Amino acid sequence: MPLPVFRALDHVLVVEVDEIIDIANAEHIRTALVCQLLRARGQEASAVVVDLRDPFLTSAGVDVLEGIRDLADSVTVRLLVVAPHPLTRRVLRLTAADRQREVHPRLTEALRAIR
Repeated sequence: MPLPVFRALDHVLVVEVDEIIDIANAEHIRTALVCQLLRARGQEASAVVVDLRDPFLTSAGVDVLEGIRDLADSVTVRLLVVAPHPLTRRVLRLTAADRQREVHPRLTEALRAIR
């Protein structure tokens, strides 16, 4: 099942992840995010925003974000993460994953940071 994607600005794709990223679906979500990063590059989009809507993030989810961050760097697409729930931001902070990517509490703030 593909992840919902929409174009927020002319040069930004937003990918909505509204489920827990765990070991059962990590590869599916990783593949979907890789496709969107490559799509962004092909469409000359400069950024992809991953909107984590679920309040819980497992270690498998952190691993997915780590892997796509590396790909984003290699294809020169800016990667931002929206984590509206405090528990999700806490997991990112405790694993130091928030130091390696831009994490915003709201989509509007992430989009504003891109402009």
